[in-house]
Amino acid sequence: MRKVYFDAKPSLLITFDDITNITNTSGVPVPNGYGGLNWENVLVLNGLNTSNPTSGYRTGVVSPPYLAFDGWGSPMAITNAATNTFTINSFYSCAVWYDNVTLEITGTREGTTLYT
Repeated sequence: MRKVYFDAKPSLLITFDDITNITNTSGVPVPNGYGGLNWENVLVLNGLNTSNPTSGYRTGVVSPPYLAFDGWGSPMAITNAATNTFTINSFYSCAVWYDNVTLEITGTREGTTLYT
């Protein structure tokens, strides 16, 4: 009988729901190590908070009530805390304040762009 081994890790669903219970709209930084990843310029806030009724935050909420966003309109970076590769199987994205926004995802390894 032949044995087959799989080096498969279970998927981890990151919802940002267990970072804070704060409802203010300025956001709270996602701490490094959360979900086994490092987070640069990534904040989390309660997207169902009604103090921003004209924003798209409510649209971005998939797992109520929290969502992550790029802080201060600057690019965000998500890296593996253990310097290993990681795979994004799926995610949701939306524009909060502006229409016709382009999303670009770039995958790098040791400074070399692998995917864009």
